Amino acid sequence: MPEHDPDNASGEFVSEPITPVVGTFTTELMTRGLAALPGAFTWRDRRYEIVECLEHSKQSSPEGYTTDGERYLRRQRFRVRLDTGQEAVIYVERQSRPGVSRKTAKKRWFLFTITSGKASGGG
Repeated sequence: MPEHDPDNASGEFVSEPITPVVGTFTTELMTRGLAALPGAFTWRDRRYEIVECLEHSKQSSPEGYTTDGERYLRRQRFRVRLDTGQEAVIYVERQSRPGVSRKTAKKRWFLFTITSGKASGGG
């Protein structure tokens, strides 16, 4: 039985990398030093358009090498509506995890959950 995200109870737990579509990123968040949300991404060889950002949150943690309590933005999470009518939670890791290969380090966008439903729409 699939796990569920408590913030999106009807979403199927996925936790797989996605590939943002180059040239589709919004720049609004970048003006505040945050990662931009892609307008589209591919997952399992299918393109999904993001038609609306429903929620945006940030996860910070203490920086391990400082003594002044400085916090570092680790992850940004977006709850979005897709062109298929589905809702999804995607996130970006601001920094690759230590000890991962270069190929894996480039994969920083992930699909966390997606609702079941109109998966055949879009294109």
